[in-house]
Amino acid sequence: MSKFNLAHFYEFCKTLQIETKEKGLVRMDQLLGTQTYVMDEIAKGLEEGIHFFVVLKGRQLGITTISLALDLYWHFLNPGLQGTLTTDTEENRDMFRSTIGMYMDGLPKKYKVPILTHNRNALALKNRSRLFYQVAGLRAKGSLGRGKGITFLHGTETSSWGDEEGLASLLASLAETNPDRLYIFESTARGFNMFHDMYATAKRSRTQKAIFCGWWRNELYMADPESSVYKTYWDGKLTSEEKEWVRDIKKLYQFEINSRQIAWWRWKMTEGMKDDSLMYQEFPPTEDYAFVMTGTSFFSNSRCTDAVKRLKKRSFDSYRYSFGANFQDTEVLKSTERLATLKVWEEPVDTAYYVIGADPAYGSSDWADRFCIQVFRCYADGLEQVASFATSELNTYQFAWIIAHLAGAYKNSTLNLEINGPGQAVINELRNLKRQAASMGTALGKDLLDVYGNMQNYIWRRNDTLGGVSNSIGWMTTAATKERMLTYMKDYFERGMMDIWDMDTIEEMKTTIRDGGSIEASGRNKDDRVIACALACAAFAEQVQPRLIAQKITRTISKSQDDFTPEQLTVGRNVSDYLKRIGVYGK
Repeated sequence: MSKFNLAHFYEFCKTLQIETKEKGLVRMDQLLGTQTYVMDEIAKGLEEGIHFFVVLKGRQLGITTISLALDLYWHFLNPGLQGTLTTDTEENRDMFRSTIGMYMDGLPKKYKVPILTHNRNALALKNRSRLFYQVAGLRAKGSLGRGKGITFLHGTETSSWGDEEGLASLLASLAETNPDRLYIFESTARGFNMFHDMYATAKRSRTQKAIFCGWWRNELYMADPESSVYKTYWDGKLTSEEKEWVRDIKKLYQFEINSRQIAWWRWKMTEGMKDDSLMYQEFPPTEDYAFVMTGTSFFSNSRCTDAVKRLKKRSFDSYRYSFGANFQDTEVLKSTERLATLKVWEEPVDTAYYVIGADPAYGSSDWADRFCIQVFRCYADGLEQVASFATSELNTYQFAWIIAHLAGAYKNSTLNLEINGPGQAVINELRNLKRQAASMGTALGKDLLDVYGNMQNYIWRRNDTLGGVSNSIGWMTTAATKERMLTYMKDYFERGMMDIWDMDTIEEMKTTIRDGGSIEASGRNKDDRVIACALACAAFAEQVQPRLIAQKITRTISKSQDDFTPEQLTVGRNVSDYLKRIGVYGK
């Protein structure tokens, strides 16, 4: 089945009786805009060959109610379906099983399929379709989906599931080619957890679809113009933050917010939620507002949101590394965004200055399992990300080769390498490369793709230049030094002096929290990219920026010199210094 007959489904819904919060027992014949929007998006996805949907929603939008109707409809329509309704708690399982039972009790004969059994574990129909009731639970069990081949799945309040292994087991049991397969996960956001990862994956995927359903699609969430709520909470103009998300909603979702909705929003936040962060989590205006950390975020949420808007305008080139037995066999290959390990926003500029933060897997902590490199172009008045590398599939000697390549390509660079644990092995390999330099020939690479030549650039570099292996900063992370380098990063970022173009880095920054005396990624999240950025910031603050300030190499001046050769730049500076000395122009 590649097409979802929405008209037929809505006719089916009209025969169902539901208990509503506001109107008691009614028929499902007047659907909310939120409900029809999600069903419309699922129908469009099915027409495009997509069978896996992740729905991010606000509170009380009727999405679970309409999804339970779809559970029943899909099993009635498709004989031999093996489905599962998976909830977060036993209480919700029992409640939803009861809802499905009441749906079936009120159905007219033409829509009914005879029931064989219906108990707390499963619904079995005479058309050989079965719907199993499962509980994911709030803690790990690892048993979801075992022994079952699933062709239909409805997972509800997935953000509350505590069983990561169980989710993996459940996903492994899903059919991949059955034309009638349909998988829906719907949930509110509750911070950065498994559901956040699922939603982010669905956004990037070609075979999954992410659906955001905002509170403003619910017609009930607006104040009557004659009501005291409207007259109290609408004063004729938007606050600066409201202006921002009203503009975002129009741009992202082509939806115009009206004054009645703003009045309802203000009333709900002031008299209901009484907490800005909780309001944004439960009733998010956009998907970016949904996943927020409450009270403990290290980096400003508003600055992260601003950065996300800006980075969407910047494109990058995607690469991946290919390795052989020797570093001479290393290649950089053009890649797709999905397979890339290296992103490049700006090719090397010979006259520019750079810092490189490099954090090997398990360097900064026992759970930092990715190799990360962050390259920033430096100016007296800030720094800008030009390249980012990250992968967990690497050896320490290969990490050293990549450092040598990138440091060779971005010539005037200062390296700050995390030297705890695996960092020592990286340093040893860099020293080995330097010992082997004499046998490497004399050709120097001039392009990012010329790994061999660029490695030579780095290995042959004289020790009295700005960077180099022997005088690069080795950084040992302790509680005190971690605080220091992350504070540098926070200050530069929040003062607008640090441009970060990598979405994955910003996502890690959002989940970086201060917990007591420590700064770390929350829950199961990672902070490898953040640590590599912070290492770069420490090198910038303590070694590079003071020299650039002395030389007055600001963004404007540095960018104007991009087309110069290093020789032209040196001559120009010598002439400038001479003219100043003899008083031809101002000192």
